[in-house]
Amino acid sequence: MKLFYNISSVHPWNDTRIYFRQAFSFGETGMHKVKHIAIENNLIPDNIPANIEVELLAKRSRKGRMLNWIALYQKIKKDKPDVIQFHDPELLILMNIIRRIPRYHPVIVYDMHENVPKVLMRKKIPKIALSMYRYLERQLLRTCNGVVFAEMTYKDDYRFLTCPTMDVYNYPKIPLMKESKEKEDVFTFIYLGSISDIRGGETMLLLALRLVELKKKFHMRIIGTGREVYIEKLKTFILDNGLEDYISLEGVMAFDKAFESIQKAHAGMAFLVPDPNFMGGKTTKCFEYMAAGIPFMVSDFLIQDVLDKWRCGVSVDVANMDETVQSAVHLMESPEEAAKMGELGKAAYRQEYNWENEEEKLRSLFDKLK
Repeated sequence: MKLFYNISSVHPWNDTRIYFRQAFSFGETGMHKVKHIAIENNLIPDNIPANIEVELLAKRSRKGRMLNWIALYQKIKKDKPDVIQFHDPELLILMNIIRRIPRYHPVIVYDMHENVPKVLMRKKIPKIALSMYRYLERQLLRTCNGVVFAEMTYKDDYRFLTCPTMDVYNYPKIPLMKESKEKEDVFTFIYLGSISDIRGGETMLLLALRLVELKKKFHMRIIGTGREVYIEKLKTFILDNGLEDYISLEGVMAFDKAFESIQKAHAGMAFLVPDPNFMGGKTTKCFEYMAAGIPFMVSDFLIQDVLDKWRCGVSVDVANMDETVQSAVHLMESPEEAAKMGELGKAAYRQEYNWENEEEKLRSLFDKLK
Protein backbone atom coordinates (compact mmCIF):
# COMPACT_ATOMS: atom_id res chain seq x y z
CA MET A 1 0.00 0.00 0.00
CA LYS A 2 1.47 3.34 -1.05
CA LEU A 3 1.88 6.17 1.44
CA PHE A 4 0.01 9.29 0.29
CA TYR A 5 0.80 12.62 1.97
CA ASN A 6 -1.97 15.22 1.77
CA ILE A 7 -0.54 18.41 3.27
CA SER A 8 -1.31 22.05 3.98
CA SER A 9 0.45 24.68 6.06
CA VAL A 10 -2.51 27.07 5.75
CA HIS A 11 -5.83 25.22 5.68
CA PRO A 12 -7.55 23.81 8.79
CA TRP A 13 -7.39 20.03 8.99
CA ASN A 14 -11.15 19.68 8.33
CA ASP A 15 -11.22 21.81 5.17
CA THR A 16 -13.92 20.16 3.08
CA ARG A 17 -11.96 20.04 -0.17
CA ILE A 18 -8.68 18.71 1.13
CA TYR A 19 -9.98 16.42 3.90
CA PHE A 20 -13.57 15.27 3.37
CA ARG A 21 -13.20 15.09 -0.40
CA GLN A 22 -9.62 14.48 -1.42
CA ALA A 23 -8.19 12.63 1.58
CA PHE A 24 -11.29 10.43 1.72
CA SER A 25 -11.18 9.77 -2.03
CA PHE A 26 -7.68 8.31 -1.83
CA GLY A 27 -8.17 6.58 1.52
CA GLU A 28 -11.29 4.80 0.29
CA THR A 29 -9.54 3.16 -2.66
CA GLY A 30 -7.63 0.80 -0.40
CA MET A 31 -4.55 1.49 -2.51
CA HIS A 32 -3.15 4.25 -0.30
CA LYS A 33 -2.42 4.90 3.32
CA VAL A 34 -3.24 8.61 3.57
CA LYS A 35 -1.44 10.84 6.05
CA HIS A 36 -3.41 14.08 6.17
CA ILE A 37 -1.38 16.89 7.75
CA ALA A 38 -2.94 20.34 8.17
CA ILE A 39 -3.64 23.10 10.68
CA GLU A 40 -5.29 22.59 14.05
CA ASN A 41 -8.47 24.41 15.04
CA ASN A 42 -10.97 24.05 17.86
CA LEU A 43 -12.36 20.79 16.44
CA ILE A 44 -10.79 17.46 17.38
CA PRO A 45 -10.50 14.85 14.60
CA ASP A 46 -12.85 11.92 15.21
CA ASN A 47 -14.61 9.19 13.21
CA ILE A 48 -11.51 9.01 11.01
CA PRO A 49 -11.94 6.40 8.24
CA ALA A 50 -9.63 3.43 7.84
CA ASN A 51 -6.46 4.14 5.84
CA ILE A 52 -6.46 7.81 6.91
CA GLU A 53 -4.26 9.26 9.63
CA VAL A 54 -4.64 12.90 10.71
CA GLU A 55 -1.74 14.92 12.09
CA LEU A 56 -2.13 18.52 13.21
CA LEU A 57 0.22 21.45 12.74
CA ALA A 58 0.14 24.45 15.03
CA LYS A 59 -1.84 27.45 13.88
CA ARG A 60 0.75 30.20 13.43
CA SER A 61 1.03 33.75 12.18
CA ARG A 62 2.07 34.22 8.56
CA LYS A 63 5.64 34.93 9.66
CA GLY A 64 5.67 31.87 11.92
CA ARG A 65 4.50 29.39 9.29
CA MET A 66 8.10 28.61 8.37
CA LEU A 67 8.19 26.44 11.50
CA ASN A 68 5.44 24.31 9.97
CA TRP A 69 7.42 24.03 6.73
CA ILE A 70 10.32 22.66 8.77
CA ALA A 71 7.99 20.19 10.51
CA LEU A 72 6.63 19.03 7.15
CA TYR A 73 10.13 18.63 5.73
CA GLN A 74 11.18 16.49 8.66
CA LYS A 75 8.09 14.27 8.37
CA ILE A 76 8.55 13.82 4.62
CA LYS A 77 12.26 13.07 4.93
CA LYS A 78 11.53 10.46 7.60
CA ASP A 79 8.50 8.72 6.00
CA LYS A 80 9.42 9.23 2.33
CA PRO A 81 5.82 9.05 1.07
CA ASP A 82 5.26 7.73 -2.43
CA VAL A 83 2.87 10.56 -3.29
CA ILE A 84 2.68 14.14 -1.99
CA GLN A 85 -0.30 16.34 -2.72
CA PHE A 86 0.00 19.89 -1.40
CA HIS A 87 -2.50 22.73 -1.33
CA ASP A 88 -0.64 25.98 -0.71
CA PRO A 89 1.50 28.09 -3.07
CA GLU A 90 3.98 28.73 -0.28
CA LEU A 91 4.81 25.00 -0.25
CA LEU A 92 6.20 25.19 -3.79
CA ILE A 93 9.50 26.18 -2.20
CA LEU A 94 9.39 23.20 0.18
CA MET A 95 8.64 20.82 -2.71
CA ASN A 96 11.67 22.16 -4.55
CA ILE A 97 13.77 21.27 -1.49
CA ILE A 98 12.15 17.83 -1.25
CA ARG A 99 13.24 17.12 -4.82
CA ARG A 100 16.84 17.51 -3.67
CA ILE A 101 16.69 14.66 -1.15
CA PRO A 102 19.08 11.98 -2.50
CA ARG A 103 17.53 8.80 -3.95
CA TYR A 104 13.99 9.96 -3.26
CA HIS A 105 11.58 10.50 -6.16
CA PRO A 106 7.97 11.00 -5.01
CA VAL A 107 5.04 11.91 -7.23
CA ILE A 108 4.28 15.55 -6.35
CA VAL A 109 0.95 17.18 -7.24
CA TYR A 110 -0.09 20.77 -6.56
CA ASP A 111 -3.80 21.34 -5.94
CA MET A 112 -4.15 24.99 -6.94
CA HIS A 113 -6.97 26.61 -4.96
CA GLU A 114 -6.44 30.13 -6.24
CA ASN A 115 -4.74 32.06 -9.01
CA VAL A 116 -2.08 33.77 -6.91
CA PRO A 117 -0.90 36.30 -9.54
CA LYS A 118 -4.48 37.57 -9.83
CA VAL A 119 -4.75 37.76 -6.05
CA LEU A 120 -1.60 39.87 -6.03
CA MET A 121 -3.05 42.11 -8.74
CA ARG A 122 -5.87 42.95 -6.33
CA LYS A 123 -3.33 44.02 -3.75
CA LYS A 124 -1.88 46.48 -6.28
CA ILE A 125 1.71 45.47 -5.69
CA PRO A 126 4.40 46.96 -7.97
CA LYS A 127 4.54 45.42 -11.45
CA ILE A 128 8.16 44.41 -10.96
CA ALA A 129 7.23 42.45 -7.81
CA LEU A 130 4.39 40.73 -9.66
CA SER A 131 6.73 39.84 -12.52
CA MET A 132 9.26 38.44 -10.06
CA TYR A 133 6.59 36.29 -8.43
CA ARG A 134 5.40 34.98 -11.81
CA TYR A 135 8.98 34.06 -12.73
CA LEU A 136 9.65 32.33 -9.40
CA GLU A 137 6.34 30.46 -9.52
CA ARG A 138 7.07 29.31 -13.07
CA GLN A 139 10.45 27.93 -12.03
CA LEU A 140 9.10 26.20 -8.91
CA LEU A 141 6.19 24.59 -10.75
CA ARG A 142 8.78 22.49 -12.61
CA THR A 143 8.99 20.53 -9.37
CA CYS A 144 5.47 19.17 -9.87
CA ASN A 145 4.52 15.99 -11.68
CA GLY A 146 0.96 17.27 -12.01
CA VAL A 147 -1.25 20.27 -11.23
CA VAL A 148 -4.92 20.30 -10.27
CA PHE A 149 -6.95 23.43 -11.03
CA ALA A 150 -9.85 24.17 -8.69
CA GLU A 151 -11.33 26.58 -11.27
CA MET A 152 -11.58 26.34 -15.06
CA THR A 153 -10.35 29.92 -15.40
CA TYR A 154 -6.95 29.21 -13.80
CA LYS A 155 -5.47 27.23 -16.67
CA ASP A 156 -5.56 30.24 -19.02
CA ASP A 157 -2.65 31.69 -17.04
CA TYR A 158 -0.76 28.38 -16.80
CA ARG A 159 -0.63 27.19 -20.38
CA PHE A 160 3.15 27.02 -20.07
CA LEU A 161 2.90 23.91 -17.88
CA THR A 162 4.26 20.76 -19.48
CA CYS A 163 3.13 18.35 -16.76
CA PRO A 164 -0.36 16.76 -16.80
CA THR A 165 -3.14 18.97 -15.44
CA MET A 166 -6.80 18.46 -14.55
CA ASP A 167 -9.74 20.71 -13.64
CA VAL A 168 -11.27 19.32 -10.44
CA TYR A 169 -14.09 21.46 -9.13
CA ASN A 170 -14.99 21.67 -5.48
CA TYR A 171 -18.43 20.14 -5.79
CA PRO A 172 -20.08 18.65 -2.69
CA LYS A 173 -19.80 15.10 -1.49
CA ILE A 174 -22.87 14.40 0.58
CA PRO A 175 -23.71 10.70 0.23
CA LEU A 176 -24.47 9.91 3.85
CA MET A 177 -26.19 13.09 5.02
CA LYS A 178 -29.72 12.72 6.35
CA GLU A 179 -32.28 14.54 4.26
CA SER A 180 -34.28 17.02 6.31
CA LYS A 181 -37.48 18.65 5.09
CA GLU A 182 -37.93 20.59 8.33
CA LYS A 183 -37.54 24.37 7.97
CA GLU A 184 -36.82 27.12 10.46
CA ASP A 185 -39.91 28.89 11.79
CA VAL A 186 -38.86 32.24 10.33
CA PHE A 187 -37.45 32.81 6.83
CA THR A 188 -33.74 32.09 7.19
CA PHE A 189 -30.87 33.24 4.98
CA ILE A 190 -27.65 31.26 5.41
CA TYR A 191 -23.99 31.60 4.51
CA LEU A 192 -21.35 28.90 4.87
CA GLY A 193 -17.68 29.62 4.23
CA SER A 194 -14.79 31.96 4.94
CA ILE A 195 -15.91 35.36 6.20
CA SER A 196 -14.26 38.46 4.76
CA ASP A 197 -15.12 41.67 2.96
CA ILE A 198 -14.28 40.26 -0.49
CA ARG A 199 -16.53 37.27 0.26
CA GLY A 200 -19.48 39.48 1.09
CA GLY A 201 -19.26 39.90 4.87
CA GLU A 202 -20.42 43.50 4.93
CA THR A 203 -22.87 42.97 2.07
CA MET A 204 -24.77 40.41 4.14
CA LEU A 205 -24.99 42.78 7.09
CA LEU A 206 -26.14 45.68 4.93
CA LEU A 207 -28.80 43.44 3.40
CA ALA A 208 -30.02 42.51 6.88
CA LEU A 209 -30.16 46.18 7.88
CA ARG A 210 -32.26 47.05 4.84
CA LEU A 211 -34.64 44.15 5.47
CA VAL A 212 -35.12 45.32 9.05
CA GLU A 213 -35.93 48.81 7.76
CA LEU A 214 -38.57 47.18 5.54
CA LYS A 215 -39.94 45.46 8.67
CA LYS A 216 -39.33 41.97 7.27
CA LYS A 217 -39.27 38.99 9.59
CA PHE A 218 -36.18 36.89 8.99
CA HIS A 219 -33.04 35.41 10.46
CA MET A 220 -29.54 35.38 8.96
CA ARG A 221 -27.10 32.64 9.94
CA ILE A 222 -23.43 33.18 9.05
CA ILE A 223 -21.36 30.03 9.60
CA GLY A 224 -17.59 30.10 9.21
CA THR A 225 -14.46 31.88 10.32
CA GLY A 226 -12.46 34.92 9.37
CA ARG A 227 -9.71 37.12 10.71
CA GLU A 228 -10.41 37.98 14.33
CA VAL A 229 -10.21 41.73 13.68
CA TYR A 230 -12.72 41.44 10.83
CA ILE A 231 -15.17 39.34 12.85
CA GLU A 232 -15.01 41.91 15.65
CA LYS A 233 -15.80 44.61 13.09
CA LEU A 234 -18.91 42.71 12.01
CA LYS A 235 -19.98 42.17 15.62
CA THR A 236 -19.64 45.88 16.28
CA PHE A 237 -21.81 46.67 13.24
CA ILE A 238 -24.45 44.22 14.46
CA LEU A 239 -24.52 45.78 17.93
CA ASP A 240 -24.44 49.38 16.72
CA ASN A 241 -27.41 48.76 14.42
CA GLY A 242 -29.50 46.63 16.77
CA LEU A 243 -29.30 43.51 14.60
CA GLU A 244 -28.63 41.01 17.39
CA ASP A 245 -32.06 39.39 17.00
CA TYR A 246 -31.65 39.02 13.24
CA ILE A 247 -28.05 37.89 12.64
CA SER A 248 -26.04 35.13 14.26
CA LEU A 249 -22.30 34.73 13.66
CA GLU A 250 -21.85 31.05 14.47
CA GLY A 251 -18.17 30.39 13.90
CA VAL A 252 -16.70 27.11 12.68
CA MET A 253 -19.05 24.13 12.52
CA ALA A 254 -18.59 20.48 11.58
CA PHE A 255 -19.82 19.98 8.03
CA ASP A 256 -22.57 17.50 8.89
CA LYS A 257 -24.06 20.01 11.32
CA ALA A 258 -23.59 22.87 8.88
CA PHE A 259 -25.31 20.93 6.08
CA GLU A 260 -28.24 20.20 8.37
CA SER A 261 -28.48 23.94 9.02
CA ILE A 262 -28.45 24.66 5.27
CA GLN A 263 -31.32 22.23 4.71
CA LYS A 264 -33.38 23.99 7.38
CA ALA A 265 -32.74 27.43 5.86
CA HIS A 266 -34.78 29.00 3.07
CA ALA A 267 -32.11 30.70 0.94
CA GLY A 268 -28.32 30.72 0.63
CA MET A 269 -26.04 33.69 0.05
CA ALA A 270 -22.79 34.07 -1.93
CA PHE A 271 -22.03 37.79 -2.33
CA LEU A 272 -18.40 37.69 -3.51
CA VAL A 273 -17.01 40.95 -4.86
CA PRO A 274 -15.76 41.18 -8.49
CA ASP A 275 -12.17 40.25 -7.71
CA PRO A 276 -9.92 39.05 -10.58
CA ASN A 277 -9.41 35.73 -8.79
CA PHE A 278 -13.17 35.12 -8.59
CA MET A 279 -14.35 36.13 -12.05
CA GLY A 280 -16.16 33.26 -13.76
CA GLY A 281 -15.52 30.97 -10.80
CA LYS A 282 -17.66 28.15 -9.42
CA THR A 283 -18.07 29.10 -5.78
CA THR A 284 -18.41 25.94 -3.71
CA LYS A 285 -21.06 27.15 -1.32
CA CYS A 286 -23.66 27.49 -4.08
CA PHE A 287 -23.32 23.80 -4.92
CA GLU A 288 -23.74 22.95 -1.24
CA TYR A 289 -26.93 25.01 -1.23
CA MET A 290 -28.06 23.07 -4.32
CA ALA A 291 -27.30 19.74 -2.66
CA ALA A 292 -29.41 20.85 0.31
CA GLY A 293 -32.29 21.82 -1.97
CA ILE A 294 -32.45 25.55 -1.25
CA PRO A 295 -32.32 28.48 -3.70
CA PHE A 296 -29.55 31.06 -3.40
CA MET A 297 -28.47 34.57 -4.29
CA VAL A 298 -25.08 34.82 -5.96
CA SER A 299 -22.88 37.55 -7.46
CA ASP A 300 -23.68 38.04 -11.14
CA PHE A 301 -20.19 37.05 -12.38
CA LEU A 302 -20.32 33.56 -10.81
CA ILE A 303 -21.80 30.27 -12.12
CA GLN A 304 -24.04 32.05 -14.61
CA ASP A 305 -23.90 28.97 -16.87
CA VAL A 306 -25.40 26.91 -14.05
CA LEU A 307 -28.19 29.42 -13.43
CA ASP A 308 -28.97 29.67 -17.14
CA LYS A 309 -29.32 25.90 -17.39
CA TRP A 310 -31.02 25.03 -14.11
CA ARG A 311 -32.75 28.21 -12.81
CA CYS A 312 -31.87 27.24 -9.24
CA GLY A 313 -30.96 30.69 -7.90
CA VAL A 314 -30.81 34.39 -8.68
CA SER A 315 -27.82 36.52 -9.61
CA VAL A 316 -27.36 40.01 -8.20
CA ASP A 317 -25.04 42.94 -8.67
CA VAL A 318 -23.48 43.15 -5.21
CA ALA A 319 -22.62 46.81 -5.81
CA ASN A 320 -26.34 47.54 -6.17
CA MET A 321 -27.91 47.07 -2.75
CA ASP A 322 -31.38 48.00 -4.01
CA GLU A 323 -31.23 45.09 -6.46
CA THR A 324 -29.90 42.73 -3.80
CA VAL A 325 -32.68 43.69 -1.39
CA GLN A 326 -35.29 43.30 -4.11
CA SER A 327 -34.08 39.78 -4.90
CA ALA A 328 -34.10 38.81 -1.22
CA VAL A 329 -37.63 40.12 -0.73
CA HIS A 330 -38.79 38.28 -3.86
CA LEU A 331 -37.52 34.97 -2.48
CA MET A 332 -39.20 35.67 0.85
CA GLU A 333 -42.55 36.51 -0.76
CA SER A 334 -42.53 33.76 -3.43
CA PRO A 335 -42.31 30.48 -1.49
CA GLU A 336 -43.52 28.26 -4.34
CA GLU A 337 -41.03 29.72 -6.81
CA ALA A 338 -38.23 29.48 -4.24
CA ALA A 339 -39.11 25.85 -3.50
CA LYS A 340 -39.03 25.04 -7.21
CA MET A 341 -35.57 26.60 -7.49
CA GLY A 342 -34.44 24.43 -4.60
CA GLU A 343 -35.78 21.28 -6.29
CA LEU A 344 -34.02 22.16 -9.56
CA GLY A 345 -30.78 22.78 -7.68
CA LYS A 346 -30.94 19.39 -5.99
CA ALA A 347 -31.59 17.69 -9.33
CA ALA A 348 -28.61 19.53 -10.84
CA TYR A 349 -26.38 18.45 -7.96
CA ARG A 350 -27.37 14.82 -8.35
CA GLN A 351 -26.86 14.80 -12.11
CA GLU A 352 -23.82 17.01 -12.62
CA TYR A 353 -22.34 18.97 -9.76
CA ASN A 354 -21.24 16.31 -7.27
CA TRP A 355 -17.87 15.19 -5.98
CA GLU A 356 -18.26 11.67 -7.31
CA ASN A 357 -17.83 13.00 -10.86
CA GLU A 358 -14.83 15.12 -9.88
CA GLU A 359 -13.31 12.26 -7.89
CA GLU A 360 -13.07 10.16 -11.06
CA LYS A 361 -11.19 12.99 -12.79
CA LEU A 362 -8.80 13.39 -9.87
CA ARG A 363 -8.04 9.69 -9.69
CA SER A 364 -7.51 9.54 -13.45
CA LEU A 365 -4.80 12.21 -13.14
CA PHE A 366 -2.96 10.26 -10.45
CA ASP A 367 -3.29 7.07 -12.48
CA LYS A 368 -1.33 8.83 -15.24
CA LEU A 369 1.40 9.75 -12.79
CA LYS A 370 2.08 6.31 -11.30
